[in-house]
Amino acid sequence: MSTVAQPGLLAGRSGTGPRRASTRSRGAALVTPGTALDRALSGALIVLSALPYAAVPLGSNTNLPLSSVVCVLLILRCARHMPVMWTALLVGVVPFAASAVRMFLSPVPVQVAGSITWLVFTLPLAGAAAAILFLGPRAISWLSWTMLLSAAYTLVQKYVFFDVVGVIPFEGLYTIPGYANVSDFSETFLTYVRRPFGLFPETSFMVGSLSLMAMALVVVLRHHGRRMTPRDVLAMALVLWAVAVSGSGAAVVVLGVVLIAAIAPYAVRRAWAAVLLVPLGLAGAAYVGLDVLRDRKESFNWSWADRGSSITASVRHLVSDPTTFLWGVGRGRSNELFLSGRMPLGDLQHYNPLPDIYSVIGRVLLESGMVFGLALVLVMAVLCVRSGGRNPLWLGGCTLVVWLVVAGATTSYDSAFWVWGIAGVCLGLELSRPAAAGSAGAGADDAAGPGT
Repeated sequence: MSTVAQPGLLAGRSGTGPRRASTRSRGAALVTPGTALDRALSGALIVLSALPYAAVPLGSNTNLPLSSVVCVLLILRCARHMPVMWTALLVGVVPFAASAVRMFLSPVPVQVAGSITWLVFTLPLAGAAAAILFLGPRAISWLSWTMLLSAAYTLVQKYVFFDVVGVIPFEGLYTIPGYANVSDFSETFLTYVRRPFGLFPETSFMVGSLSLMAMALVVVLRHHGRRMTPRDVLAMALVLWAVAVSGSGAAVVVLGVVLIAAIAPYAVRRAWAAVLLVPLGLAGAAYVGLDVLRDRKESFNWSWADRGSSITASVRHLVSDPTTFLWGVGRGRSNELFLSGRMPLGDLQHYNPLPDIYSVIGRVLLESGMVFGLALVLVMAVLCVRSGGRNPLWLGGCTLVVWLVVAGATTSYDSAFWVWGIAGVCLGLELSRPAAAGSAGAGADDAAGPGT
């Protein structure tokens, strides 16, 4: 564990005397990097965030991600950072608090299984914060390598195995409860769909996860005052490429937003970047977005209709009753309402039976109500906008847009690590701000490599 600098050295370097030295010492003590074990667990968490199938079955229709297990270890080892502990606690009690109020107003019982999965799936918020605290600038290299390898595999899957060989590599890997079994529709997929999904359960899951990881890399780089290395640039390029060829509806928005977040800092400082990179990048993003929209319009596609109808039906149900609006229907009950036919679909168009709401944010609001559910969504939105407090507001706005698109309209999996992890990264950066400010004041090298 690194030690806090001596006040005399700080005073001699800054010339501001013992008072400023004492302030920096307290800030450094708050966010001192962890032990080698802490850093190893934090690095493992980032790698596991891109490996959702690294999990064990938890019942017949869900699983326990190993990333959540690592999150528990990191949160416990981060006990001295009380904001992290409070975050884990407050997020965990959201559905229980709503249920505690609702049981006095309606006879709806608490679903124990659904409440347990909530605790399991939301742990990345506090776990990612702990990892960022322990790793400091080392988080850059972990994020960069994980993005690079995950996106590279996705592209190899598409261009080699799907388009040339005609097989799904490691097909047996995609069989864990809680995710769709790829083997059930592999022949149809290879014949008609052929959209890459990497090591994730589906294409939208892949696009959402890699897009949020890319935003995490950008905000961590800016927070620590580091420039992109060639490895970072390659990782970003591969992620954008994977998103562009995915055909996912999310690409219409997130591709351009992530691209702006990545290149804007260089465009501000370098005229050639402003003249070449920005117009070319935005033109490419616009072309991909329009191509996705054209493809979805010209070919039969049911996913957008089903997704939109499930969200619309949930909103209608949410505002149909004051108790439901304020306190929700209860954790785990949205699925029950759809399957039992009690979710009013009316004239909403859908091509398949709707088993649940296809939106993580929508499910949070429907199940925990506008009091507790909306409070959680707003807290996460504020964390995204602040992006650690040292990043410009426009960058926080980009982070928020990507998160809203992914969590609100792209993936329906509560177990998607980065749906919760991006706010955790921003929280960790917020808590590490005193040390980062002290490092900048001491003359930290802006061009230092990410692994230092």
